[in-house]
Amino acid sequence: MAEKKNHHYVPQSYQRLFSNDGKSIGIYNIKKNITFNQSSIKNTMSKDYFYSKDEKIEDALGDIERYCMWAFHKLVDNPDYNLHEVERLNILVYLMIQHGRTAYMSKMLGDDVNKITLEMFKRFSGIKEIDPHLVFCFDEPPLFSLSVYAGMIVYVADLAFKIVNIDSNCDYSFIISDCPDFLANPYFDYLGYPGVKTLGYKGLCIMMPLTPKLLIMFYDSDVYKVGTRKGKVVINKQNEIEEINKLIASEAYELLVYNPKYHITSSVKEYAQRVKASPKTFKFFNNKQNKLPFIHILDKAKSLNLKSCYQEDLFREYANYLIKNPDVRKYLEGLGGSASIEDKHKLYEELRKRK
Repeated sequence: MAEKKNHHYVPQSYQRLFSNDGKSIGIYNIKKNITFNQSSIKNTMSKDYFYSKDEKIEDALGDIERYCMWAFHKLVDNPDYNLHEVERLNILVYLMIQHGRTAYMSKMLGDDVNKITLEMFKRFSGIKEIDPHLVFCFDEPPLFSLSVYAGMIVYVADLAFKIVNIDSNCDYSFIISDCPDFLANPYFDYLGYPGVKTLGYKGLCIMMPLTPKLLIMFYDSDVYKVGTRKGKVVINKQNEIEEINKLIASEAYELLVYNPKYHITSSVKEYAQRVKASPKTFKFFNNKQNKLPFIHILDKAKSLNLKSCYQEDLFREYANYLIKNPDVRKYLEGLGGSASIEDKHKLYEELRKRK
């Protein structure tokens, strides 16, 4: 049907969380250095038949978005809301699928597969000079990248959850990008290896702004203490918010997005242009000083020496267990969606009423 051909790789329901009227948002095109203060959500971060012409794909993604949005709106209404375990897992599913469904990830994984396959073809065929027009690719690259990250959800189920809240009296806000959720590892940055994003490694963080004033964060609680033991993190310092927005800008593909009520600072725009022109890794630490001080590295984690440790020392205990016990991993993967339709409807009705 024509109304379903326009596929959003960043859902409209999520974009509306950054809109004042539910119809438009502000965008900044990094490459062109152009700002549009009113861009139609209907036509922003979308492409015709981006995933496939099979409508079942778009319908399935819609179901995931709908269940997760219930939890999102509870957090928006009350940042102190205590997530039910199912809500927490739903958000993780949403984040991992969102990570794999963007235009950037589709292109990056497609390019990687083509590069690896060309090398294998040269090695086994004995042909050294290959026709430059020869390309190995998938018919539907976005489906490949989406399925890759959907299959990795089980590896992040151990992460703790926290809300980062900008003080209501602060005039600054979070932006988002066309890659709205992102992986980071301040711990490996602290150890001298910035830019590490392996899902099973110690120190993994997954972040995504939820509104101009809220950011959700999953993190390795064996490595970090984020804010206080209980409750949300509240920040009000311009430099901290600016650094988070630069981190977001460093993960962008083409667009930075914002609520038109606020704005993107010139320094964040300039940073985004520099990263686009010459890709570089965002660094959390400057002379061992954390740019995001609400993320504390625990003393017990600081002693890891990456030069002399074993490979398994790099992984979280949970990830190591899954690697060593593939039968458990397969069992956990099989649990997803295994409940009956009747039980699902009953559970989600209870979650909708939960306060």
